[in-house]
Amino acid sequence: MPTLVIALTLVSLVRLGHLGYKPWELALLLALIAGVVLWGSLTLSQWLLNIGLTYAAVTTWLWGLQATDHIGGQALHWLLLISGFVLLVGSRLYLDMIVYGIDF
Repeated sequence: MPTLVIALTLVSLVRLGHLGYKPWELALLLALIAGVVLWGSLTLSQWLLNIGLTYAAVTTWLWGLQATDHIGGQALHWLLLISGFVLLVGSRLYLDMIVYGIDF
């Protein structure tokens, strides 16, 4: 379940990024949503580490997307968009299924 929530929320955040929200605001929103979804499944230290690293990874990804948005050709932007999305969702899926044993 947390993987599905993260995947759908990431798509929404990319769309909201075009409305003028800052990357740290969008990443904070995702970290809060992930925190609510993961609250009962993890210990406090695991939960804090998950939320902190999720925030850092998504902030970096969104800043990269904003920085490459107006570069000519857009190849780097699309590469960053797709590969970053796959890496973020894939890492969440790995954590949920293999490390924590949470079913999605």
